[in-house]
Amino acid sequence: MLVGPNGHGKTSFLEAALYGEVFRSFRGAKDRDLVRFGDAGFHVAVETDRTVAAGYDARTAEKKVVVDGLVARRLADAIGVVRGVVLSPSDVQLATGGARVRRGFMDVLLALVVPGYVEALGEYRRALRHRAKAGADVADWEALLARSGATVAAARREWVERWAARYGEHCRAIGETARSELCYASRGTAGEAELAAALERSREKDLARGRTSVGPHRDDLRLLLGGRELRIYGSAGQWRTAAMALRLVEAETLAAEGAGSALPVLCLDDAFAELDAARSARLGALVDGLAERGSQVFATVPRDGEMPAAVRRLPKWRIEDGRIEA
Repeated sequence: MLVGPNGHGKTSFLEAALYGEVFRSFRGAKDRDLVRFGDAGFHVAVETDRTVAAGYDARTAEKKVVVDGLVARRLADAIGVVRGVVLSPSDVQLATGGARVRRGFMDVLLALVVPGYVEALGEYRRALRHRAKAGADVADWEALLARSGATVAAARREWVERWAARYGEHCRAIGETARSELCYASRGTAGEAELAAALERSREKDLARGRTSVGPHRDDLRLLLGGRELRIYGSAGQWRTAAMALRLVEAETLAAEGAGSALPVLCLDDAFAELDAARSARLGALVDGLAERGSQVFATVPRDGEMPAAVRRLPKWRIEDGRIEA
């Protein structure tokens, strides 16, 4: 448990701990904004059953990653050695935000656990950019879009089908009484042949508008509550419940399917703020279960107070002006 006032570095500590997962801030901050004021860059090293180090030079905007003493030729070769999940109040955007937020959630998770997903997603995004301004070779870019897009959509759908029931179980465990559902919403273009045909049909219109109107970049991870769209009809408490359930499913996915032997680190970034006592206690019990299985837990809190037993039992560190003391 890391205790300290707001603005003294608690979240920065968690950012450093998990930077080696996909080599970017879990908050979405740019690398240059992670550099301590007045410094020329940063260096982070994390040790699990393996060692990952990353260095960033703010003057050249260059980043170097080293895994077990060897320089990684591509970031894709190094992601996933460090694995962790962050629960924070800002997660409510998973329930209230647009489809892009939830697609991003799936893409980061699947990049860590599905072989070839990073490459397929990269190919898809490259083809997407080129098709919008393609000339005579538009059909070639569409073929790549269809092939890589079908791989991306299939991995997303398979993950949702496997973990949807578990999402509902977590929602009930946290305190939701209505039926909670997770489903992958696609515009009927999942298969390669089907997507290729849809791209051909929309070609003239898309090229005129300069954007591609069909494909997995338009799909969504739908959250339903009692058969209705949670984003529209849910309450603030129900949004928080759904977001926490998604993060817990993320942790279980990493534990079940991720490469390597280390269980994911669980980071609670002021996660109990804005929760009522009942939801706070239930989340604490779920955290306890993950900790008992071997997950390392870091919890940040602004002050000592009434925390669930799972947090109160953690060794206590204090942080002030970026300095940590046991």
